[in-house]
Amino acid sequence: MLDPTAAPSIGPLRRARDRLLCARVPAVLVPDRLTRHVAAGHPWLYVDAVPAITGARTGELVTLLGQGRRPIGSALYDADSPIALRVLTTARDEPAGPALWKKRLETAWLLRQATLDQTTTDGFRLLHGEGDRLPGVVVDLYAGHAVLKLDTPAWLPHLADLTAAIEGVVRPRSIYFKGLSGQKGGADVPPAQRPRVLAGEEPPPLIEIREYGMKLAVDVRRGQKTGMFLDQRDNRRLVRQVARGREVLNLFSYTGGFSVAAALGGAVRVVSVDLARAAVEAARDNFARNGLDPAAHGFVAADAFDDLAAREQAGERFDLVVVDPPSFAPNQKAVRAAQAAYTRLNAQALRRVRPGGLFAAASCSSHISMDMFLQTLREASRIARRPLRLLEVRGEPPDHPTPLHFPEGRYLKFVLSVAE
Repeated sequence: MLDPTAAPSIGPLRRARDRLLCARVPAVLVPDRLTRHVAAGHPWLYVDAVPAITGARTGELVTLLGQGRRPIGSALYDADSPIALRVLTTARDEPAGPALWKKRLETAWLLRQATLDQTTTDGFRLLHGEGDRLPGVVVDLYAGHAVLKLDTPAWLPHLADLTAAIEGVVRPRSIYFKGLSGQKGGADVPPAQRPRVLAGEEPPPLIEIREYGMKLAVDVRRGQKTGMFLDQRDNRRLVRQVARGREVLNLFSYTGGFSVAAALGGAVRVVSVDLARAAVEAARDNFARNGLDPAAHGFVAADAFDDLAAREQAGERFDLVVVDPPSFAPNQKAVRAAQAAYTRLNAQALRRVRPGGLFAAASCSSHISMDMFLQTLREASRIARRPLRLLEVRGEPPDHPTPLHFPEGRYLKFVLSVAE
């Protein structure tokens, strides 16, 4: 006869807890063809690949069920996105919630400490969304100021817990919320989505960071992305290494990161070209911050294609040309047009390289694979009649990790070559 005063065994308690959680948390049956996809580490499930999740709202945690309705993970639900579910964990003993957010931050922080020299560099990505297993969350650090940006409104209900995790792990001087990716400002933006300080002090108008000793000013409020393009940091360092004694043309220069790197590397003259006049002035300021005389270099506010055409007419050539345009393929439908644009742009730019000079071409379009980008360079080389010899072919830096089974995350392409 059972003793009614005896404590129940752990097994029944655990099963009771699991039943209670399943009753409270929405669940979705993952099709068999996708369970391996989830287990391998792909962080996305598309809305047209899974059954409808009845009664769930954007921001809710959803239990993923496999064969026999066995739990295989947890995901964050977005009712209005093609990416319906962003996988947070596939471990049964790792429930999704504030403790997991903090654990992911701790792991990411340790990885940055192991892979970055923070004595010479204090601008880097702390949390790279899918690559650090918090899909849809980006956190960049600028001289101790954290800037948080979300790819989905599904994270908004968890914003306070994310803020607490960042504070607890990194203890930054401030945490500034940049809003949602692709979101345009305006009075019609809901208050919860508006940029604002979440914790700490108000960030200064310009934050000066160090990048391998180079000084760059970052405007986290008005700047692109979270303020600047940190993913090109190691490529800027490469340009600095090869620029000595060269005349350099930097197209789509933004605030002059590649330009300053080239000048510090010993380039005799650097011309920075960007359509945005404010970016060109910021580049001029960055030269001065590094003890470089802006008057010895060129700063042009113009369309890159128009600028190249004018230089072709004038017969002007350079020893190093850097081409780092914005994404030409925001979606899959734009891929063909993007390939044509990359080919045209790089062919024009190649003609401005002196024989034996260097050509650095980049793409940040996630829908353009490395093979596709190299094909555009082959076609540009043929059109320009300038054979290329590859020196470096690069992707994302260590602070932008990517799951092996997530090719969509490998977005950055950087190719350094010699133009014959």
